[in-house]
Amino acid sequence: MIRSEIDVLTPRSLDEALGILHEEPAGLQIVAGGSDVIVQLRDGVIKPKKLLSILSLKELRFVRKQGERIHVGALATYNDITTSPFTRDQAWPLVEAARQIGAIQLQNTATLGGNLGNASPAGDSLPPLYALDAVVVTRSRAGTREIPIEEFYISYRKTALRQDELIAEVHFKALSERDRGSYKKLGLRLANAISIVDVATVLRDGNSDGSFEEARVALGAVAPTIRRAKACEQSLTRKPLTQKILKDAAALAVEDAVPIDDIRGSARYRKDVVASLVYEALEEALKRRVG
Repeated sequence: MIRSEIDVLTPRSLDEALGILHEEPAGLQIVAGGSDVIVQLRDGVIKPKKLLSILSLKELRFVRKQGERIHVGALATYNDITTSPFTRDQAWPLVEAARQIGAIQLQNTATLGGNLGNASPAGDSLPPLYALDAVVVTRSRAGTREIPIEEFYISYRKTALRQDELIAEVHFKALSERDRGSYKKLGLRLANAISIVDVATVLRDGNSDGSFEEARVALGAVAPTIRRAKACEQSLTRKPLTQKILKDAAALAVEDAVPIDDIRGSARYRKDVVASLVYEALEEALKRRVG
C-alpha cells in the first residue's frame, strides 16, 4: 500500500482494498476514475478524511459474457463498454448512454462503478441498467452481495452500499434477437451535457405479431432516483405495438415523473418532455435489432 502526502491509500490488490475498508471504513471515500469525486472535493460537497484509490485494481476492469448474462466490472470505462462486442451487440441501450457521457477523454477514464456509486438521478448509465434489470455485486471482507439495482438505490444519492463494501460489478441478461431497446437523452447541448431527462427502454421476447412479453421503461433526472414507468410498461406488453399504443403508453409515463426545478430546467418542462422522449425511445427501440 502506498500512502501519499494528501492521504490517498492505493491498494495493490482487491483483497488489500477490502482489508482497508474493513479496518477503517469511517471517513473513507472510494475513488476510481475521479471524474465525479474530484469535482465534489473541489466544491466541498464531500469532505472525506482519506481517499481509497482503486484505479489500479485491474481485476475489476472487464466486460465479459457468461452464459446468457453480460458482466461489467466496476472499473470498466465507458470506452470499454462502447468497444466490447458483448455490450455493443447485446446491451446497446447502455452503449448509447456511454457514448453520450462527456468527451472521449472522459470516456477513457470515467468508470461504470463510479457512476453507480455517485448515485445521481441524472447519471446516464443508470436508466439503461434499470431497463436491463441489472444486478449490482458488492464485495467486502464478509463476502459478496448481489443487489437488484432498484434495491441498490434507496433515495437521493443514497445507496445500499455498506461502509466496508465496494462495488465489484454489475450483470444483466444479454439482449437477444427477439428483444429491442433504446436510450434517449435530452441535454442543454448536443454533447458534454448533464441530462435534463433521459429514457431507456427494453422490450423482451418479441412475437411474430409485433408484441412483447415484457417491457421496461426507465426515466432519469425526473425523481430522487431513477423511476420505472410502470403504467407505461403494462400498456406495452402482450399486444401488437401500433403507433397509437406507443403514443398512449408514452403519455402514461408522465405519471411516474416527479421532477424538481433546477438550473437545467423546470419541473414543468421536464414533465412536458417525458412523453415525447419516451415515444421517441420506443419508436427507436422497435427499429433496433441485435448485432
